[in-house]
Amino acid sequence: MNSLKTGAPVAAVISVAMLGAHAAAIGQVNSQDADVNQDGIIDILDLIQVVSSINVLCEGECPTDVDGDGTTNVTDLRQVVMFWGEMVSHDEPEIDDTDSPEEPQEPADPVYAGPNPIVLDGVYYDANSRHVSRAQLGVALDQGWRTRSQNQQDGIDVLPYAYGGGVDYNADMLYTSEDLASFEAWLDENVPEDYTGPVVLDMEGAWWAQMSVASTAEMEDIMDFYIQGIEYAKVMRPNAKFGYWGLPKKHMTTDHYTGPSMARLLQASGAIFPDSYETNPDYNDSVRLRRHVERCIELVQGEVPVYVQMCPRFRDEETGQWRYYFHDEEFLRDQGEASLDARWVDASGRTHRVAGIAIWDCYNYAKLYHDDWSSLNDDEIIELWDEIDFIHADLYRSLKDLSTEYAVAGAPEAPAKQLTPVSTRSSRQSKKPIVKKNPVGKPRASKASSSGLGSGRR
Repeated sequence: MNSLKTGAPVAAVISVAMLGAHAAAIGQVNSQDADVNQDGIIDILDLIQVVSSINVLCEGECPTDVDGDGTTNVTDLRQVVMFWGEMVSHDEPEIDDTDSPEEPQEPADPVYAGPNPIVLDGVYYDANSRHVSRAQLGVALDQGWRTRSQNQQDGIDVLPYAYGGGVDYNADMLYTSEDLASFEAWLDENVPEDYTGPVVLDMEGAWWAQMSVASTAEMEDIMDFYIQGIEYAKVMRPNAKFGYWGLPKKHMTTDHYTGPSMARLLQASGAIFPDSYETNPDYNDSVRLRRHVERCIELVQGEVPVYVQMCPRFRDEETGQWRYYFHDEEFLRDQGEASLDARWVDASGRTHRVAGIAIWDCYNYAKLYHDDWSSLNDDEIIELWDEIDFIHADLYRSLKDLSTEYAVAGAPEAPAKQLTPVSTRSSRQSKKPIVKKNPVGKPRASKASSSGLGSGRR
């Protein structure tokens, strides 16, 4: 009788036949991508994990989305099968400088282009939600007051996020007069007419997944639509810097990417907002993520400001949901320092860096991970939200200190604050930190922490 191990090759052969896998299926991925559970071998366990997440949409980055097209589907199964049985190392390779490909090197005395990188507050506070009851509760209970107040004192501005489709307000991949009126109303409420800073258009939509598999002609059509949204937005706020969250996607900045370029869209943007989200706890991903950011700067030739969107959470292995928090040290190293370390040197010898970094996190996760939410009273909800608030306040203070370390003497100063954050209750006294229970659910048993905040948080 076959065990799982002996039956796996047979299953693999059947899978290839059924799915029509062929050599082209591996196009833009490597064996590290196909090792979904990162145990060092591509086998039945990886296949099962992909099958269990079939047709699941992936926000940011998730391991079962092997080819990075935004959805776990049969294509990802093919990729796993194509690398079947390979042994994989996830350690960062040691680099032999003598054999390294030649890349622009930062001069010993670099001339920096632009101001020092700044820190922005990109957290999704419920006060910004379109759901009236959710927004009202967030305001009534002063959600995130600690972080917002601290950031205001530290000169960390709010990064406006146009959720739900950006200019395409109902996210139906069409621009209508109703869309434009609704978006303009959002601008009037959140972005002053003379605002000159960045604005994130959060428009993933039906074409988000298609971007990863589009032909050159299809990508041109997609970019036309996205650029049209930027043009509409610029008419309403001519001085603001509009761009789309998460573009370019990470797989589009790898050395082995052969798909169509979206440089035209990026260069037509007022700013770009690539994400550094990752779901690889306890590994050093700083080199990979720094390279992603550097490639983003290169794609816009250093002429469009780059604001990296970071997330302190990683996915639950079983559900694929962004549930647990990284160790502070890992988050700061892999996302904060990696983004600030990123450099690209142009043909004239000027060194370009990111314009800024921001944390994105969502308080609504606390609701999603508590089945008894409807039975909680205000004090219990405040306690859950305060735990998240403490995490954000700690991380933002660390990022503020980190940005100071990366400031370059002589570089132009960042512009003065231009947006007023959601009001905070200045009369509310900071209370002693509570014992941090897990606001987002039970951590994985194999990596449980005494704080209960998830396998990475301490």
